[in-house]
Amino acid sequence: MDEHQSPRIQINYLSQWPLLLIIALAVLALLGVLLMVTLQLKNPRAPLAALVGATAGFQTAQIASVHIYCGAIALWLVLGVARQRTGKMRTGWPLLVIGCTALLASTAVTGSMVNSKLVAVQLLLLAGTSTCLIAFGTPEEVRPFLLGLLAVTSLACVAAVAQYAGVLPYKIYLGTSRPIGFYSEPDWLGMFSAAGLVIAFRSRIGWLRTPLVFLHVAVLLLAAARAAWLAVIVVTIVGYVISKVTQKTSTAEPLRGGFRMVVGALLVIVIALTLSPKLQDSLQARIAGATGAQQEVGVMARQQQNSSLLELESQAPFNGLGLSASGRVGVSGRIAYISQSPNNVASNWLLGWWVDGGVFAVPIILLFLFAATRRMTTTSGLLLGTVLISSLFSNATLIPVAWFALALCLLPQGSAARDPDAEPGGGGGGRADLGRVESGQRRADAVPAAA
Repeated sequence: MDEHQSPRIQINYLSQWPLLLIIALAVLALLGVLLMVTLQLKNPRAPLAALVGATAGFQTAQIASVHIYCGAIALWLVLGVARQRTGKMRTGWPLLVIGCTALLASTAVTGSMVNSKLVAVQLLLLAGTSTCLIAFGTPEEVRPFLLGLLAVTSLACVAAVAQYAGVLPYKIYLGTSRPIGFYSEPDWLGMFSAAGLVIAFRSRIGWLRTPLVFLHVAVLLLAAARAAWLAVIVVTIVGYVISKVTQKTSTAEPLRGGFRMVVGALLVIVIALTLSPKLQDSLQARIAGATGAQQEVGVMARQQQNSSLLELESQAPFNGLGLSASGRVGVSGRIAYISQSPNNVASNWLLGWWVDGGVFAVPIILLFLFAATRRMTTTSGLLLGTVLISSLFSNATLIPVAWFALALCLLPQGSAARDPDAEPGGGGGGRADLGRVESGQRRADAVPAAA
């Protein structure tokens, strides 16, 4: 349940069958090429890991009501893990993840205001993907996991810029000029562009690092997603403070060029605002609405939603009203006590799960918070932190990216004594030493914005 409810796009399958056939053939061709490539590679797990990360970058890409991310996990297991086992299966964290999730999902049976029991199945399926990644994933796969996600967020950002420039058509969101990229609303584009910004800034990807950072910063502005702005600011500050406290114990070479890149990003913002008066007006309206300088329908609706969630919480027993009960709070804040609601989740993940599960939701909430905190000096932790903060306004706990980031945070770390991904010369320029480099992971983990 986001700030506003997007109208569903109705598709006439009879009239669209040529397009659907082309898409189906393209998917089959892609799977065929992927199969041939992975069968010939000595290490087939890297491209499959990138595929998993890429599918985590989509919001609602589904086939037969099952997200394509789940299919990517299955391919990774069958074509990668089964052919190249690299160690014993881990059981500790996977059992904890599935146990905590099952406890919350059980309220779909016991709750008195359950809106849809299928949400429990969806939640358990997403938790199952996390357990697979934690049980069989390796530190060396963290890098392709993250770069796969970065590839999709970058493409979404390119699409968003083209939409804003009028090159690509898109469904105008509530009469605004905010683009949507691959997603249903600008707020979702903002969250994924913030996630991509974190990964791009901390990745050792040579000359691509700077343009990708600037691209994600620009789209973060165009989307005018205040929750994403807040998420980037909070994880940057928290990550910087934690890294300063822990950097004396780190032996890894920090990723350089961060200060120069921050200055460049600020210049991108200034230039974008100077060239686009329409963007200035959009940002001023969004900031004024957030600060209360002027009334905004979205902000008022959000406040009413939270008030209604607290009202439901006051009526709930110790084990909550049942998973998906929080979805009965509509976009305007009205509670659907009798009829079924089109929503199944609250816009605020913490309040929503507390209403749904009560004390049964506490273990999974604490697990998410603990996972983000324990890896806050790495890209994985900053990614999860970004998603969780954004989910206080646009709930992402029922789409893959949240569970994908959770799994990466619970994977074991590699050795911090070496950094096989480091660029020659350290990238030049100033220095940004926010966070340790999880070197043995061969991953995109270096530093967030730091002056």
